[in-house]
Amino acid sequence: MAADPGLYVSLADHAYLRLLETPCLYDRRHDDLYELNDEGLEALKLCRGHLTLEQVGLEPEFQEFCLAEGLLVLHDQPRPHPLAIGPGPSPSLRYLELQITWRCNLACRHCYLGPARGVDLPVATVAALLREFEAMNGLRVLISGGEPLMHPAWSEINALLSAAGLRRVLLSNGLLLDQDRLAALNCDEVQISLDGLATGHELLRGPGSFAPALEAARRVRAAGLDLSIATMAHAGNLEQFAGLAELVQELGAREWGIDAPCLAGRLSQHPELAVTPAQAAQAMAHAFGGSYHGSGTGPEGQAMACGLHLATVAADGAVAQCGFYLNEPLGRSEEGLWTCWDRRRPLELARVQGCRDCAVAGECGGGCRFRAPAPDRPDPVLCALMERPPPGE
Repeated sequence: MAADPGLYVSLADHAYLRLLETPCLYDRRHDDLYELNDEGLEALKLCRGHLTLEQVGLEPEFQEFCLAEGLLVLHDQPRPHPLAIGPGPSPSLRYLELQITWRCNLACRHCYLGPARGVDLPVATVAALLREFEAMNGLRVLISGGEPLMHPAWSEINALLSAAGLRRVLLSNGLLLDQDRLAALNCDEVQISLDGLATGHELLRGPGSFAPALEAARRVRAAGLDLSIATMAHAGNLEQFAGLAELVQELGAREWGIDAPCLAGRLSQHPELAVTPAQAAQAMAHAFGGSYHGSGTGPEGQAMACGLHLATVAADGAVAQCGFYLNEPLGRSEEGLWTCWDRRRPLELARVQGCRDCAVAGECGGGCRFRAPAPDRPDPVLCALMERPPPGE
């Protein structure tokens, strides 16, 4: 049945207008991004609860879609509210990892951060970063650590998340994610690390760590939150991926991210856990879900390398292009996120040897820049995953 044109219309609480490289409508619930033309953008700017459907004048098919997807809400009476939207940086900063603490209750053998430390982002800094990131047209904030639930002021940070106009994702090992914390959690998604079945997982994370992580994953789904699973391929779990795939499906995960370790932090002391590019690619072929923080297109239409839209803020306040580059920071959080992001110099894929003429380079973005043997070389793991021989072979 057609909607009454006399009803007042507003964007749903979970729907945001974002000015990225192109204008978009972002659905926080499902992590969906819809590109808009200029007419659609201008019409949606009017959906602030003070005008009727007829007055807003949305294109009929687009209006029907937005109503069906729950992106617009109708009201019998005016419910005016402000709509804050302004320009963002170029390239757009869409995904922000906040390592709110370097405290951890595990000593994982592959952790690139090394030993746990009592270093925490102050609550005021987290609040400022969330505000600025949202104003920069950010989409998704990743709350990580260490183990983020060990932040001494976790309850205050969790309260801040409730007001953030962003998709909020908690990255956790699961050991502290009990029923009470889950009930109070102001996040849309929880990512739990499962690095194999029991033996493979505990080879990395220590005895007794698998069962509570698995139970936490089950609790996340029972609480009605989106669940994603993160797995690190290593020498001790390569034979477990078929069984792990069944487990991930049974858990109802929306996404399964699989990666290969970089020789950094604690893993440099455990080289026996490393895998070859071919072994990593075979494991990574099980991944699904598509949430990706990697490559994209530059302002002139040129293909860009991995990391185009992602930044990390470390627990000590350093701002970097990702967590692997904390020793090469873009600046400090107190300078402001936009100031630091302006110093980012994205890499064109044409400058990566072997990627210029590769048919799938735009899909993989040349792979992880940290894992690549040199800045101008592709990531051999992604070459193996894409079934492309690395340059020189």
